[in-house]
Amino acid sequence: MKAFYNCSNLISVTIPDSVTTIGDYAFYNCSSLEKITIPDSVTSIDYAAFSGCSNLTNFEVDTGNTNYSTSEDGTILLNKDKTVLIAYPSAKDNVTIPSGVTSIADEAFRYCSNLTNVTIPDSVTSIGDYAFFDCSSLTSVTIGNGVTSIGASAFSFCSGLTSIEIPNSVTTIDKDAFANCSSLTSIEIPNSVTTIGNYAFYECSNLTSIEIPNSVTSIGDCAFYYCENLTSVTFKDTNGWYYTNNSDFTGGEEIVVTDPAQNAENLKDTYSGYYWYKESSTGGTAN
Repeated sequence: MKAFYNCSNLISVTIPDSVTTIGDYAFYNCSSLEKITIPDSVTSIDYAAFSGCSNLTNFEVDTGNTNYSTSEDGTILLNKDKTVLIAYPSAKDNVTIPSGVTSIADEAFRYCSNLTNVTIPDSVTSIGDYAFFDCSSLTSVTIGNGVTSIGASAFSFCSGLTSIEIPNSVTTIDKDAFANCSSLTSIEIPNSVTTIGNYAFYECSNLTSIEIPNSVTSIGDCAFYYCENLTSVTFKDTNGWYYTNNSDFTGGEEIVVTDPAQNAENLKDTYSGYYWYKESSTGGTAN
């Protein structure tokens, strides 16, 4: 774990055959690292092993490795059957994710500060936690119609992201998913999402309006906290909403959600630290 953490002068690494595990953050912030060679002995690569390697352009994996492989051009680290995208080199500015990939691993693109756009194919069903965390140059994201969940902090601190279209396949926007996306001006939540997690849109300071579809039954605490320019939140279903201090969504007080301007004020400030829910849908009990 963190074996070469912050080794800023490291340029090239050939991992010896005796190594079986590359630990968490093993090469984190090795800013001069350009290439890494992974032998057939490696059976485990932990999360964020190559995060912050701003000059890394490709991976080389021994063809005899039974757990890992790369894309044809060597720019994407994958599992052996090429269904899980494990890591992407930070020096690259755009990516084409192979259509066979079904999941983007936790922290796969974390700190890829040069990444400008990404298209996620329909084959992908899940975007992992911190998958695109702090990709500060990312301006365009297309999410395929197969994705059902957007992980915790998946796009947090993507400060260049101005808009994003969430497909109708997504049911959960996890905690911090779009937190601190300070340039985000619009986002459409589809009528498939049931859960908006804690701090999901925290400090999206340029977000001005949002519509909560009738499929949503719970909104986590501080989901819209510090969205200082948010002036309108429209609930498509205005019946039976409650807010509570309890994270299990029980013991709430009913709240009127018919006024979009008042909803915005309540969600970004007055009742921002509460959990909101529809009692009939969550099983919660009101006082």
